[in-house]
Amino acid sequence: MQEELLRTFNILSRLNDSCREKVISQEELDEQDSNLDDFRKMVIELRDILSKLENSNTQSVDETVEILLQLHLKFSDYIWHTDQIHELLKKMAGNYRDSY
Repeated sequence: MQEELLRTFNILSRLNDSCREKVISQEELDEQDSNLDDFRKMVIELRDILSKLENSNTQSVDETVEILLQLHLKFSDYIWHTDQIHELLKKMAGNYRDSY
């Protein structure tokens, strides 16, 4: 999914460049670029948490619950990052025709 988010961002940026009136501001593009850097790091953290969960001692309920909560938080982050790209996509889809 990481590659798809990056590709989507690059396509939206390219489409935005082709518009006579920019649909997405430079500030929004810069912020999303930074978010994608954070997303890359988050994916690594997500993989680490999954590895911990796979290798955890299921006899330790507290440890398992703690790791599950970490996983929950990472999935919340994952959803947020996906939603940020989705918001840019909706903005472009709704305004591209008038701005081209």
